[in-house]
Amino acid sequence: MWIGFSSHFTTTNRKAAESEQTKYDKTRFIVGWFGKLYLLGLVAVEIYGQFVHPILFAERLPFLPLMMISIYCAFGMMYSWIWQLRQIIKLH
Repeated sequence: MWIGFSSHFTTTNRKAAESEQTKYDKTRFIVGWFGKLYLLGLVAVEIYGQFVHPILFAERLPFLPLMMISIYCAFGMMYSWIWQLRQIIKLH
């Protein structure tokens, strides 16, 4: 999403006037505290699915780890689209 919408947030006139370092700083991908927290949660869900779930449930509920990952990623996708929409609305 970041790459796909980056052209929407910059104008052609500004691009021509900026130095290479400024362009690099502006297009650099920075993960905020909420994004880092989300990624740590994803790691925790994956650790549960790979290590904890087989110990707790053995052969029962084999779909549970995949369902947890799917739901967690769905929340991440919803957050990213809401964030993107808020950025577009702020520009107009």
